[in-house]
Amino acid sequence: MLFYLMVKNHPFQNGNKRVAVVTLYYFLRSNHRKLKVSNIKLYEFAKEVAASDAQKKDEAIAKILSFIINFSERIAVPVVISDTIQ
Repeated sequence: MLFYLMVKNHPFQNGNKRVAVVTLYYFLRSNHRKLKVSNIKLYEFAKEVAASDAQKKDEAIAKILSFIINFSERIAVPVVISDTIQ
């Protein structure tokens, strides 16, 4: 939803798609996932979302979810072992 809103609502004068992509990377990383897609494909997808009909918001959000499911993967979470004995 955040990706969609950042691309469609133009919160910034310039760079909305770029900021939306970076925000998506951050969100996925925070949830132990990463994108496995080329930069060109990701840019084309962001342009597609930007060009989508605002009246079909639910369809666009469903496409974003599908894109994330199809082009992301879980990453290993590092295990931190403390060497301090309490």
